[in-house]
Amino acid sequence: MAVYRGPYSPYWNGSTASATRSYQTVSTPRPVSYYSRNESETYQRPQTRSYTPVSYQSQPSPSVASHNTVAVAAKIYGQARVRKDYIPHSARGRSGKSMRPRYITIHSTQNWSKGADAWRHGLALKRSKLGRLAWHYTTDENVTVQHLPTNEQGKHADFDGPGNRYSIGIEMCEHSGNSRSATLERTAKLTAWLMYKHDIPLSRVVPHYHWPRHGKNPPNKNCPHLLLDNGRPGRKWRAYQARIKSYYDEIVSPRTQTWAAR
Repeated sequence: MAVYRGPYSPYWNGSTASATRSYQTVSTPRPVSYYSRNESETYQRPQTRSYTPVSYQSQPSPSVASHNTVAVAAKIYGQARVRKDYIPHSARGRSGKSMRPRYITIHSTQNWSKGADAWRHGLALKRSKLGRLAWHYTTDENVTVQHLPTNEQGKHADFDGPGNRYSIGIEMCEHSGNSRSATLERTAKLTAWLMYKHDIPLSRVVPHYHWPRHGKNPPNKNCPHLLLDNGRPGRKWRAYQARIKSYYDEIVSPRTQTWAAR
């Protein structure tokens, strides 16, 4: 290959003896082929990072996840069939005291009278037939009746103790002809929705037994008796908590959020 070696050339040796342009044949390395088989000339590819493709179904965007959570929560609340029928402020059971709920307390009515459903218990509370007693919800096989707003203290657990001051009270009906399994199912869905709405952990979903009643013997009531073992929380209560958790997980877990969006 002929290469110019005169002044201003990178090959110039600095001599000014001749102003004549001089050319000299020099050898230049041949371009290295990208596909060369010669190891000394093989082009080395830069290393690239490996990555795992993101599944949009398993990782929904925050806005989609939030929308799906709200949709599933609304579905669970709808299945609880809540009907508001507040006790009047003139009733003896209305405390008028504000509350930020931290617990959910589950009771059973132990009222086996014919027709003693959720509506009848609501009527009794409205007419002050149960003295100063008042709770937030009553459930039966057909409906949930709400008697108090959840930001107001009830009178259902432990007189002036933390059970009344900080917990939402739910009574389950036990009258003749009422389906126990349907009532338990409705109560579990209502409880899961209340956990979601008020950010209450499962560990703070408790039986009435949890709250000692000072001055009573025994202080801890066997309530709800149908979910206790020999008057104490045990296997039955843990199984019921697991059922509540299954509905709560349905509301908040990403897996069901993507399912709800379909």
